Amino acid sequence: MRTPPATSGRRPGTASLLATAGGLALFGYYLHEAGVTTVAGNIRSLGWTFALVLVLSGLRFAARASAWRRCLAPGHGLGLRDLLPAHIAGDAVANLTPLSLVAGEPVKVLYLRRRAPLGTTVPALAIETLFYTLSITVVIGAGAVASIVVVQRPASEWLVIGLPLTALLLLAGGTHWLIWRRVRFASTALRRLARRGVMTAFLERAAHRVHDAETRIHHGYPRTGSRVLLVALLETTFHVLAVAEVFLVLSAISGRAPTLVEAFVFETANRIVNVVFKVVPLRIGVDQAGTAWVAALLGFGATTGVTLATVRTARMLVWMAVGMAALVRRGLSPTRLAAGATAPSVVAIMARSPFGARAPKSRLQPAIPAEADRRRLYAAFLADTLATCRTVPDTAVRVAYAPDGGPGGFSRLGIDEAELLAQRGSDLGARERALFEDLFAAGYAKAVIIGSDLPTLPRAHLTQALGRLRPGTVTLGPAADGGYYLIGLTAPAPGGAVPDLFTGVRWGTSAALDDTLRAAARAGFAVERVAAWYDVDDAGGLARLRRDLDPAGKDTPGQATARVLEQLTGTEAVT
Repeated sequence: MRTPPATSGRRPGTASLLATAGGLALFGYYLHEAGVTTVAGNIRSLGWTFALVLVLSGLRFAARASAWRRCLAPGHGLGLRDLLPAHIAGDAVANLTPLSLVAGEPVKVLYLRRRAPLGTTVPALAIETLFYTLSITVVIGAGAVASIVVVQRPASEWLVIGLPLTALLLLAGGTHWLIWRRVRFASTALRRLARRGVMTAFLERAAHRVHDAETRIHHGYPRTGSRVLLVALLETTFHVLAVAEVFLVLSAISGRAPTLVEAFVFETANRIVNVVFKVVPLRIGVDQAGTAWVAALLGFGATTGVTLATVRTARMLVWMAVGMAALVRRGLSPTRLAAGATAPSVVAIMARSPFGARAPKSRLQPAIPAEADRRRLYAAFLADTLATCRTVPDTAVRVAYAPDGGPGGFSRLGIDEAELLAQRGSDLGARERALFEDLFAAGYAKAVIIGSDLPTLPRAHLTQALGRLRPGTVTLGPAADGGYYLIGLTAPAPGGAVPDLFTGVRWGTSAALDDTLRAAARAGFAVERVAAWYDVDDAGGLARLRRDLDPAGKDTPGQATARVLEQLTGTEAVT
């Protein structure tokens, strides 16, 4: 499923500009009719109630972000603190531009591009959006019935409203049934029309794209009743909180106490405005017009309606500011958002916890006898290696921890729990192969694996390794000891497997690289070599490291290592 870039130099069309101008004109008209002074006084009367409005709206964001999380495949490693700011940022862009969802939805996944691949987040977001859309259809239908109850129209009109409501409920249930049963209804219908000679070429292409989208949605759709119910409950919670917000504001600004049913009717009108007038930024003007009409219909008066809509606009502006600040903090400009629309690559560092039961770097014991010093130095190695990896553009970073060391202690180095993966396998080759499988299963298109003892590794070696990766190729970075410090692969084709480049390799010897080259030839893979480098495994590697380090160079790799070695210099720890 391709996600359109958030911005691509595309300008809003004439219709969008006219809608925006018309919305501003409506806003001015209804504000004037309601009385600017009266509306301003009503808003001031909210006081701390506006803070509660912000809390409720924040909980609504959290409900949808939680629903998105429940739609993600297992092992995604994303928490609410990742998904919530992404959702707020996407909503800010959607409300700010006439492009609405075309701009806002991609921002949500691109915001997370360093945390998770698009292949993981996009299908889950599409499923969550589907749940949300179906919930809106039910809300609108139920709201139509509620409006009849409140306004007390003639009983004969129940049929007029009841039939559309029944149709909406059947649509929601039918869509769920089709997806649950993996029925390819849309692509099949398009192909049948194409076979009848109706725009054959166009419909065949459309059917192919729709078929691909259906496949991804079917694959990622929650397959247990409990997960489906949980996502549906979270979407329902979103709407319940929205009704609570309306009820709270009406209670503060209205001359009479509202009922929950009346608040629900107001929120239904708001949902309709949001759906129909998405091209109008902030729904400015049309929200005031629609809410004023509903307020007059329910006996609250147009002024109350305009005030309610204006409070809603003010709330949206606050959260837009939060969302845009999150984008700026993440360093996402429109150009970078557009560039990030491709599936990201990943660099995985195979590491051991510096603070685990087993001390790392035992081969450095002759040079650094004290275990505590070796732990400090290895922690610095890992911190410097990680810092270099984080500078590779549009590339995620994962730390694969050794089973005997466990996941503990990595947070001290600024490594988030979501960035951790467990190594699997009985030897180094099995663990590397399993790590590639886990990374590709997570949706990454390109993956490079390196060690954790490369504190001075230039970033260019990583960018070269990723840049040279093509299907059917493996990138290798030869190490000074005859092995390799880097290996990279592209994701296999659907149904394919990671090539066996790991069987028969004499790990830990000077023959490891040559054995891997022979394995690549057997697998029919071309080899792309990047510049050689060295890892720091023994006293010789440590001596070279000390010569290469530049403690005065603030922008050169290995600064954490340089500081630790400087502290150890002159003591018995370093010879």
